[in-house]
Amino acid sequence: MNENTVFIYENSIGKLTFAYDSPLWITDVDGMSSVEIDIAENRSTMQIGASITGQSVRPRSFTIDGAIFDPIDTARKLVIAVLAPQIPSTLTVKQNGESWYLDVVPEKTPEITAGNGVQFFQTRLHAAYPYWRTTASLAQQVAGLVAMFKFPFNAAGRSFWLSQFSDSYFSTVENRGNVPVEFTVVFTARSALENPELYHVDTGKRILIRKSMTAGEKVIASTVYGQKGITCISAAGEITNGFKYLSIDSDLSMTLNPGENLLRIDAAANREGLGVRVEAPEGVVSGV
Repeated sequence: MNENTVFIYENSIGKLTFAYDSPLWITDVDGMSSVEIDIAENRSTMQIGASITGQSVRPRSFTIDGAIFDPIDTARKLVIAVLAPQIPSTLTVKQNGESWYLDVVPEKTPEITAGNGVQFFQTRLHAAYPYWRTTASLAQQVAGLVAMFKFPFNAAGRSFWLSQFSDSYFSTVENRGNVPVEFTVVFTARSALENPELYHVDTGKRILIRKSMTAGEKVIASTVYGQKGITCISAAGEITNGFKYLSIDSDLSMTLNPGENLLRIDAAANREGLGVRVEAPEGVVSGV
C-alpha cells in the first residue's frame, strides 16, 4: 500500500491504526475499489439481446493482508481482541487529504502466522452498505434563514449579512460523489404551518409530512440506510415516532444523485414559516 495511506479500525472494544511508521501495517486490500452488481433482465420472442428491468449493488466483502511488527506480543493481542466476531465496527481510510469510511463486521477474524520480528495476518471484512462515505459532512439550509457569513473576511468599511431569509421554492444541493447518497432532512416550524414537503424535481420523488406543526417544532425525515424513518421533536423537546404522518406517496428511498439536485420546498399553509435543512455526507463513492 501507499506509505501515506492510513487505515483505522474502531469499535466498542478498541482502535487499531495501520500506518507506515506504526507496529501495524496493511500490505494489500483486495476488493476496496470495486463493487458487484446484480442485473435483472427480460427477454421476449424475436428480441435481440435483453431489456434491463432492475439493478442492485451487492454488499461488499474484502480481504485485508497486513503485518505486525515489534512489539509483536502486544500488537498481536490487540489485533485479535479488536477484530472480534460480531462486533459492529468502522473502517476509515485516510489518503490524499481525504477520509472515507465503511461500517463493517468481520467475516473472518485474523489468521496470524508465527514469526520473530514480524508476523503476517489476513482477515476478511463485510460491509452490508457497500459504498464508501466521506467523513466530511454537508449541512445545507435550503429554506428559511440561510447562512451568508464566511471566513476569511475583511470587515473594514463594509456591511455584510450574517444570514438572509430565502423565500425561494427551489434550491440546489450538490453531491460530489459518483453514486447516489442518502440524506436527512430537518423541517423546522418558525410559526404554525401545515404539511411540509421536500420534492426532488429531477426524480419526481417527495417526502410529504401530513401534520400541523407549531412554532418551534421539528420533523426529521431520514432516508439513510439503517436509519430510515420520521422523528418528531416538539417545541418542549419531546421526541416521538412520526412515521404515521408520512404521506402514502412519499418515498424514503429518495437520494441525492451525483452532481446538482434541484429540490422544491413547500407547505400547504404558511410556507414562509418553514425552515428546511438537508444533511448528508459530502460525497459517497463506489471505491477508493
